[in-house]
Amino acid sequence: MFWNIGITRENNRKLLVLIGVMLSAMLLPSFAVNWHLPNIRLDDALLFGIYALNILLYLAGGRRLASDATSALQKQEQALKSIRKIFLVFTAAIIVSNIYGVLILKGTFNLRDVMEFVTLAKYYLVITLAIALELGPNEYTKLKRTFLVGFAVVLLIVWAQNLNIGDFNHILAPFFDPAHWDTLIYGNPARVLAAFDNPNVTGTFALMVLAIVTTRFYFSRDTVKNAILPVILLSLIIKLIFLTISRTALMGTGIMLTFLSLWALFKLRWDKQILVKVGVLFLITLALFFTSPRSFTSRMNEGVHFDTSTSAQGHVKRWGSALAMIEHSPVFGWGTQKSNMTTLVDDEYELITRRYGIVGLAIYLWLFINPFIIALKRGRSFTKSDWSGVIEPRTMFAIAYTGATIAVLLYNITGGTFYNLQLMTLFGIFMGFVYNLKRDAG
Repeated sequence: MFWNIGITRENNRKLLVLIGVMLSAMLLPSFAVNWHLPNIRLDDALLFGIYALNILLYLAGGRRLASDATSALQKQEQALKSIRKIFLVFTAAIIVSNIYGVLILKGTFNLRDVMEFVTLAKYYLVITLAIALELGPNEYTKLKRTFLVGFAVVLLIVWAQNLNIGDFNHILAPFFDPAHWDTLIYGNPARVLAAFDNPNVTGTFALMVLAIVTTRFYFSRDTVKNAILPVILLSLIIKLIFLTISRTALMGTGIMLTFLSLWALFKLRWDKQILVKVGVLFLITLALFFTSPRSFTSRMNEGVHFDTSTSAQGHVKRWGSALAMIEHSPVFGWGTQKSNMTTLVDDEYELITRRYGIVGLAIYLWLFINPFIIALKRGRSFTKSDWSGVIEPRTMFAIAYTGATIAVLLYNITGGTFYNLQLMTLFGIFMGFVYNLKRDAG
């Protein structure tokens, strides 16, 4: 595994690379290199550049592993075997679908379609980097602090966008897609983006963070004083979700918080502290909801009236077009065919099925569900008697992942995580840490 040699031979270097990838995905837009070429992301450059350099060093004779790498590799192997199998089978399914699409359905395959394999390779690299990292207390603390600093910057950007402090939106607009920026940031209603390309993506990222903070809030025995900071952070995250005015994210907030609240209540046997915390979070959510601006409530109301909702009608129209294509080739799909088929389906499950058939859809779902099962098993392993303070970080992370996965799978109905390079990169890091739990079994 080439993350354990070359530049990333030492664990602290893996950590630095992972932090760079994480912060880039959270805070930076893509950069134009040449108008002939697609935009480049810094996290892409870090992952592919360093991995390629490690391979070159390996071929040049730099095969020496870090002093602890042999034992680390043995611990990693079980986790690597699972994710390697999924990506190999997914790659094979894509190849078969494209061959079928070109030879049988007389479709096309060009350079844009090749990029599908590049996307797949990126996600494999980010997940395996997270698996390769030895996540001890020191690494966990550094990652947590760095993430909190990065998320604080996200919050600053969001509020600067919302209030347009110092003509912030005009200054930042050139770094993003100007048309999208004008439509959303200056739209009616105005919606925040942070450094993402869509408010729904911003809302889904916030839901991932909300899952982590909610789990920490519920499964830690806090004094009133120690609970103040988590309550403030939860309020800021929920408010961020409301500022995106994303109906999908709002629905995800309700479903995910209900799931984690019920888990905490039943797992900790209706402990008084948990009852208080669930009540506090419920009141915070209600207060933020009912004090939201009129633009928020009008957009929410518009979404539930199908006859007047142009957004809902647009979703259904695209879904219908995709279903018609799926009916003609349900097993292997049509192949990628980006040059002559729209990528705008508004439902990632349908997009995957149209491209790679039900076989590809099953593998795609397994990519998300397999770590969900690992996390669920770990989350169920602790008992109330273990709840003496903050529960072990890996277990807490596993519980948070189950809640985040529910939010992501919901978002994929009206959007898509897999084809968003920023969101899937961050979720891939999350996945890698969950696969890291397999080391405990070894």
